[in-house]
Amino acid sequence: MDKNAESLHKVEEEEHRRYHRRLSYTAVVIIIVLFGSATFYHYVEGWRYLDSVYFSAYTMTTVGYGDITPHTDAGKIFTIVFMFTGVGIALYGISLLASHFVEMREEFWLQALNTKQISKHTTVVRGVLRKILHYDTDNMIKGQTQTKKKKK
Repeated sequence: MDKNAESLHKVEEEEHRRYHRRLSYTAVVIIIVLFGSATFYHYVEGWRYLDSVYFSAYTMTTVGYGDITPHTDAGKIFTIVFMFTGVGIALYGISLLASHFVEMREEFWLQALNTKQISKHTTVVRGVLRKILHYDTDNMIKGQTQTKKKKK
């Protein structure tokens, strides 16, 4: 392995570790917010703890069934704040997962293209694609002129 490839590999590993650290921290924050809000609803609204977790989870994921609603003023005010923060945190976690899957797909296709030994020059790529798709401009031009002659 040459020096550039080795340094690139180290950078990729560090980036991968940072991603997993960020994902772990986000998961911990989601769990803390979910169970913290459930604890709040359990004590302020007087709900069973399972009902509190259920309400917190469907509020945080924007499902909002409406079968359980807060009745106290403190519960309503907390729910307003919780909606914005909880939804934001949940969406951030989902976006992290989505970006990871997109990157995995990109890496897969890059590796697949590298194993096919396709050159990075556009002329070579165009030639390969033309062969695969049976794309021949000369025949297309001839067919186009013949169609125009028949129409006249």
